Amino acid sequence: MNVKQDFDRISEMLSALIEGTDAAQLDDSTPCSDFAVRDLIGHFTLGRFLFAAGFAADKERGDELLAGMPARMGDVVASGHKETYRDASERLEQALGGFPDLDQPVSLVFGEMPGSYALQMLSADNFIHCWDLATATGQQFDPPEDLVESTHAFFEGFITDASRDGGSFAPAVEVADDSSSLDRLLGLCGRQA
Repeated sequence: MNVKQDFDRISEMLSALIEGTDAAQLDDSTPCSDFAVRDLIGHFTLGRFLFAAGFAADKERGDELLAGMPARMGDVVASGHKETYRDASERLEQALGGFPDLDQPVSLVFGEMPGSYALQMLSADNFIHCWDLATATGQQFDPPEDLVESTHAFFEGFITDASRDGGSFAPAVEVADDSSSLDRLLGLCGRQA
């Protein structure tokens, strides 16, 4: 598994879904019960800004982002969801370009960890939000099997009872034994296909 290549592939899928999301859909509901489409996009766009600051070792920028955290995630993209997402993605790519060794630690707002683990965390988050956004906006999402499997493997070790109790993840949803690998991943993450 190449963590950076997987991230780039997930970013391509997410970017295509952003481009396919019309401004008229921003107030539509999503599978994330607390988020309208604009909030969902704001959530992962802010995440990209925060990870960019971490990978760039720009603590001041990270602190600034946290201090300016909006009451509603959708306010992150108030100036335009496509433009703000593109800006966050460009900043993240620049930061990753200056962080050539993913075995080195990176300091993020929630702690220090190996860069490879941080990028896997962001990839898994963005992957599951691809499905959320596609579902909310009626777009096609047919991810490669290897990305489904690597995301499932990551979340199996990442999602804990505490993260479910804290509201970061909904309770797991049971799926049939013959369900697709994507449906099993969605069930693990508390989503129903």
